[in-house]
Amino acid sequence: MSTNVRMALLTACKMFMQPVARYLLSNGIGFKEFSEVSKAAFVRVATEEYGIRGRQTNVSRTAVLTGLTRKEVKRVRDQIRLGTDIESPTLGRQAQILDIWHHDQEFVGADGSPRELTMEGAGGFRELSRRAGGDVPPGAVLTELKNAGAVEESSEGRYRCLKRYFNPAGIDFYTAIRYGEVMRDLATTLHFNSTHADESERRYEYRVWNDHTPTQELANFHKLVRQRGTDLLEFLDDWLAGRQADAQNQRTVSGRCGLGLYYFESD
Repeated sequence: MSTNVRMALLTACKMFMQPVARYLLSNGIGFKEFSEVSKAAFVRVATEEYGIRGRQTNVSRTAVLTGLTRKEVKRVRDQIRLGTDIESPTLGRQAQILDIWHHDQEFVGADGSPRELTMEGAGGFRELSRRAGGDVPPGAVLTELKNAGAVEESSEGRYRCLKRYFNPAGIDFYTAIRYGEVMRDLATTLHFNSTHADESERRYEYRVWNDHTPTQELANFHKLVRQRGTDLLEFLDDWLAGRQADAQNQRTVSGRCGLGLYYFESD
């Protein structure tokens, strides 16, 4: 691979990773958690898709492909085998603080609920922050918790815990899973097309855009996309539904296919 192509791939990675990082940070997921999930993805693909003669890739070759140590590859593969690779290895710092605040006897009241804390002193927020580890000043962590609506200053110098979980954007389970499904489907199509030189074999993936759309026309274009896009998707949904395989027919081989449309806008 030429240096130019490698740099183009890394530039592409930066382009799609920035909105992913924005999405994760806005929902309380930090780099440490993302790093573990990303590591598992690299090991899984290298193990399952780069084997020779249909066999799994061995630990040494997986290490070479991914750039990880053999020890780390083995650890991650064991996690995948046990089905624990999708679990967060550790909670983010803010989430850890909320978890400790709700469960550690030093920080809960007689009724078992989180008690109000001062910053300093035994059983204070500084001590709570120290328990969660890391080198970030407790004041900075407290600010993020307050911004997320997880903590409030009940009176001067006293802080009350309002939430059990750190979820700044208030995202729900379905929305989080849908984000992954949409990103997976688009990325799978882009990869498929990049590996098929014959355009007739490629999956449908096209865009239209204009870099000089008058600002006052953006809302009109968005409305047009909603109208025409919905019409198209409903037509295709009806087509697919009319040809859906009978779930009770064991002889029918079925597969997953579909079409996704999305509107994008940037300065």
